[in-house]
Amino acid sequence: MLMRENEAAEYLGMSLSWMQRSRWDGSGPPFVKLNHAVRYRQSDLEAWIEARLQRSTSETRENTP
Repeated sequence: MLMRENEAAEYLGMSLSWMQRSRWDGSGPPFVKLNHAVRYRQSDLEAWIEARLQRSTSETRENTP
């Protein structure tokens, strides 16, 4: 399933501007570009969330995709 940018932002609980900025700087979830349309796969959003799980606030974020 492909989500529109605003749907993906809502799914992640982030703002649309955060989605756009994180796409530009590469810190956000992977996306699909179809002509001029940006889409996100739900499975990629879930994997991106899973990759950010932490057990402590003292864990470092170095080497995190």
